[in-house]
Parts: sequence; C-alpha cells; structure tokens
Amino acid sequence: MASAKQKKEMAVGMAMYFAEAGYIPTTQDYSNDPNRPRAYKLSKIKKIFRGWSFMVTFTKSFCPELMHGITDEKPIAVVKPLKKVQAKPASKAAKEEVDGKGI
Repeated sequence: MASAKQKKEMAVGMAMYFAEAGYIPTTQDYSNDPNRPRAYKLSKIKKIFRGWSFMVTFTKSFCPELMHGITDEKPIAVVKPLKKVQAKPASKAAKEEVDGKGI
C-alpha cells in the first residue's frame, strides 16, 4: 500500500504533466510520450494508485487549480495554409545571383 506522501507527490507531478500537455492522455499515449515524467512509469502509477483512473480522480481532487479546464480530449493542431510560392522571372533571378543582393 502506498503512503499518502507518495500519492500527493505523484499527483502534483502528474498535474504538472497534464497542464503542460493540455489534456489527460490515455495510458498508451502516456507510455509513448517522450515528454512524460521519467520517474512515473505506468507500472509505478498502478502500484501506488491501483489504476490510471484512480490516479486521474485523485489528481483532479488534490490539484484542482492545475487541473481546471483540462479534458480527456487531445487538442487539435491548427494547420495554417502555405502561401503560394511564385517563381521570379529569369532575368531578375540571374541578377540577384551576380550581385549577391536579395539573398
């Protein structure tokens, strides 16, 4: 059985991770994330909290200020469309090569 100190310490660390990630990942996403806290492997979380869902519930109740607004859904990355690339006329491109300006 884990001590209260272990649970509180892990809850604070996991709350910081969730705040940086912006969401609560699944166990598989957590295991594969290169930015996860190295000290908190999934096996250690299950040993201390008996399961991922118990850890999430405890973390939400122990650190409500950090967990405020964090959901289980992964944020969608916004992709900006690229600007159209226009080719320069051949005479202007050759001129830039010779004098070295505009590079």
